[in-house]
Amino acid sequence: MGNFNQSKYINDFAKANYDRLIVQVSKGQKSVIEQHWKSKGYKSLNSYINTLIKRDMEQGAGEGSKENADIEKISGGG
Repeated sequence: MGNFNQSKYINDFAKANYDRLIVQVSKGQKSVIEQHWKSKGYKSLNSYINTLIKRDMEQGAGEGSKENADIEKISGGG
C-alpha cells in the first residue's frame, strides 16, 4: 500500500473546495494590517478579510459609497 502524503491531501482538498484570491498592498502595509487584525482578536488574516467582505456584502455598500472612496484613498487604489 502506498504512503499517505498529507501535504498533497491538504493541497488537493484546498484546490477542490476553495477559491484563491491574491491581494496586493503597498510596501509596508502588510505589517500594519497584521498588527490591526491581531489587535481586533482575529485568528488569521484570512478570517479578518472574510469577515470584512461578508459584512460589506450584508450592508450592501455600493461602489460609489463614501466608505469605499475613503478605502481607495487610503490604499492608493482607484
